[in-house]
Amino acid sequence: MASVSQLPPDISIRYEDRPGYLHALVTGPRDSRAISIAYWSEVAAECRRRKAAKLMVVEKLGEFEGERDIEMTIDVLFSLGLDKLQVAFVVGRVELMGHVEHGEILARERGAVGRVFISEAMADHWLKHGSA
Repeated sequence: MASVSQLPPDISIRYEDRPGYLHALVTGPRDSRAISIAYWSEVAAECRRRKAAKLMVVEKLGEFEGERDIEMTIDVLFSLGLDKLQVAFVVGRVELMGHVEHGEILARERGAVGRVFISEAMADHWLKHGSA
C-alpha cells in the first residue's frame, strides 16, 4: 500500500543521486511547521528506499508561516531516523542561518551528524571529505 503524501501541491522535492550521497531539492512559495515535517518525512522515506547513508537537502522555500519550534522539528528528524545519516542542510535564505544553526547545535548535542551551509559547494565538500 503506497503512502499518501502530506506535502501540499505547491511544494516539490526533486531527488538526484550524486557521487556518495542523495541530493534533495525542496522548492515552493511558502514554508511552515507542517510543510517542514511533511517534506522531511518524504526525504527520510526516500533515503530508506535508496539506502542512502549521506544526504544533502537544499531548501528553497518562501516565507515561514506560523510559529517555529526548532526543538520539535529536531525531535521529528530523530524519529524519522535522520540522525543515523550524515546530513548537509543548505539554507536557501541567508537570513534564516542563525535559526538553522541553532537546530544544528541541538541535533549535534544529541548525537546527529549534520551541518548547515549557505553553499551547495561547501556542503558537497563536507559530505565527500568531512568527518562523519
